[in-house]
Amino acid sequence: MKWIIWILVSSPFLLAVGALVLNRPPLFDEPGLLPRLKTYLSRNVAYTAMDHPHPELRTPVFDVEENVLREKVIACMHSLDWQNVRDQGGVTRAEVVTALLRFTDDVEVRWQPVSGGLALQLRSASRVGKADLAANQRHLTQLLGCLRASIG
Repeated sequence: MKWIIWILVSSPFLLAVGALVLNRPPLFDEPGLLPRLKTYLSRNVAYTAMDHPHPELRTPVFDVEENVLREKVIACMHSLDWQNVRDQGGVTRAEVVTALLRFTDDVEVRWQPVSGGLALQLRSASRVGKADLAANQRHLTQLLGCLRASIG
C-alpha cells in the first residue's frame, strides 16, 4: 500500500523532471536557475522580444528578403515535423505536439522590417495548462536554430 502512495505522490514531480529533461532548457544560463525555473513552472507561453531576459529569445533579425524568409520559415517548420503549417496574411502558423504528454502547442511567426533586415516575432503557446516546462521555448529555439543554419 505504501508503494502506491509513493507512486501517486511522486508521479507529478517525475513527470515535471522528465519534461524538463526532454525540453533541454539552458537552466544555468542568464538570468539564472531560479528565474528560469519560475518561468518554466508558471507560464505556458514563450515569445521573442528585443529585451527578453532569456538571451536565446531576443528578437532575431535576418538580412534577407521577405519572401525568402517566409519560405525558410515554412521549410523549417516542415523539417521539424510540425503539423498544419500555413501562411495566412503575413503570419505563418504551425502546431507542435509535445513528446511526453502529447499536448498541442501553437506557434506563430511574424516579421517586420527594421534597420538591418527583418525582425522575427515568434510566439509559442500551449493550449492547456499553466506551465509548459520549457516546451514552448524549445519550439522557438529549434525553429531559430533551423533558420540560422539555412540562412547563414
